[in-house]
Amino acid sequence: MAPGNCAILPRLDGVAVEHQLAAEDHRAILLARTLTELQIAEPSDWERSPSRYLLSTLNRWIARHGAESIRGQFALDATISNTPDRYSSEDVSPRRLYLTVDPDSAGYIVIGPTLEMLKRIHRQLPVTFYHLLVGSVGRWMRPYDYRDALERVDMWHEWAEQEGNADEYELPDVERCIPAEMKEEPLKAGALRELITQMQDDGLRGLIEAALALDRVSQRMQRPDISEVTREARMDSNPPLPALLVSFKRGDPIAGCFDEEGQTLLEASPEPSFIAEIDPENAESVRHGFDALAVLCETMATASRLAALLPANNEEEL
Repeated sequence: MAPGNCAILPRLDGVAVEHQLAAEDHRAILLARTLTELQIAEPSDWERSPSRYLLSTLNRWIARHGAESIRGQFALDATISNTPDRYSSEDVSPRRLYLTVDPDSAGYIVIGPTLEMLKRIHRQLPVTFYHLLVGSVGRWMRPYDYRDALERVDMWHEWAEQEGNADEYELPDVERCIPAEMKEEPLKAGALRELITQMQDDGLRGLIEAALALDRVSQRMQRPDISEVTREARMDSNPPLPALLVSFKRGDPIAGCFDEEGQTLLEASPEPSFIAEIDPENAESVRHGFDALAVLCETMATASRLAALLPANNEEEL
């Protein structure tokens, strides 16, 4: 039958029937575009707004680089914001965004029993293992260990002396809880490799090899540098929140100092534990920031898996 004189409506198959205006920061729109061009973001993650798109991309990226393993020991929060201070809404730079990671709580490792077993093999093995584990985490997030506790006790001593009644205070004896082996020098790389080949205990050899793997992961790249503008914005901040507490025994003076210090950590805004400045229009800047986040995640995931292998380790979070 031939068509009549009526108007024929065009077909709209494949054409969006709803459009929305995204009244968001132009930097979020630019970053969404750059992430898509870099194939870090996936168009299928689009959820009607750039901010949701960025959140989906961030979650996907973290999941790809060890989120499930990280959650076994650590509670971390990653954010893309216009400020390096998660407790402030102040816009620091009109051309910059900040990719930050902070702990929501601290993981807890009781490392003393492991060091006891390692010292039976070689007197320098405990301190070597300790520095591999704690040093690797420390390249990306803040650990709290006996060194922080010693500083805290020294500060308490100074306060007591200024008040003129130092004898009235009973301060934690951190020095006494530190194993003597921790005063040894760590083994050199060659000596450690030779020692590993001679180890008969498969479990302990596996721990050392896992610590070496953690060290390699943590050194895949360096933490991003930050600009002078960002440094000035953090001048009045407290130190970063600890992502990991390491003590030698459960509830020892190190853990006690951590509990006491924890009551003042948020008296002023803490510095971000990790920060990468991002120019949303610069693909190299965006790639570098997300690559650094990937190494951070893989480091913490590897540390979490290693922590689960340690004898008598407390898997609960603080």
